[in-house]
Amino acid sequence: MLILVALIAVVIIGYITVGYIQTLKQEQRKKAGAKAGLLAFIAGLILLTVTGKLYILAALGTGLIVLAKRLFPFLRYFPLFQGLFQKAKAKKNSGTSKQSTVETSLLKMTLDHESGEIDGELLDTVSEGKFLSEFELPDLISLYIVAGKQYPDSTEILATYLDRKYGTDWREAANAENGSQESGQNSGESNNSEMTVIEAYEVLGLDNKATEEEIIAAHRKLMLKLHPDKGGSNYLATKINQAKDLLVSNKNT
Repeated sequence: MLILVALIAVVIIGYITVGYIQTLKQEQRKKAGAKAGLLAFIAGLILLTVTGKLYILAALGTGLIVLAKRLFPFLRYFPLFQGLFQKAKAKKNSGTSKQSTVETSLLKMTLDHESGEIDGELLDTVSEGKFLSEFELPDLISLYIVAGKQYPDSTEILATYLDRKYGTDWREAANAENGSQESGQNSGESNNSEMTVIEAYEVLGLDNKATEEEIIAAHRKLMLKLHPDKGGSNYLATKINQAKDLLVSNKNT
């Protein structure tokens, strides 16, 4: 009987609370909703404790954890959660797999050495913090056109991502939208830009304690995945060669 009375009270209070929140302004609703949710949780916790059924909460929490672990890989298919999935994946990979990093004014591109997957995090624009894999092709083409005008050092690496994911067909759409000559034609200067030693280590996915043998081995492994003759990228292959030459030269001086 006590449980029934408590449930009825919770329903009534919840109904009144929802009605009150709906009368608030948009910016006030989130705060009020968060407070109401916290109070509801505390009330539920007290109720379970008083009735001796706190074990239900523990069982429910365990079940949710198990369910979350099983469903997490599927978050990549939901646009709302793709950013969360990519950030968690990047954090996990940083501890279990070597990655190469190329950073421009617009993007931080990473290449996983084991899987060969490439992705990029936006460092600027209104979409800062999002990953390229979260966008559809039309949005990526628009981003490429913006990069050509505002972030010229980023067009080649962005084109590399598009080529690997969509082939070269996207270039025709980009040309039509931009009304310019063939995409990527004006961005070759980034291939010859001066590279620092720190950047070279990041490109090869190594730390500054790497030996010459480790540098050469990392270079060879990456080139097997990214050489243009194997369907890779001229831009990344050039960066990898540039990094290897710079680091080996430093080791011999």
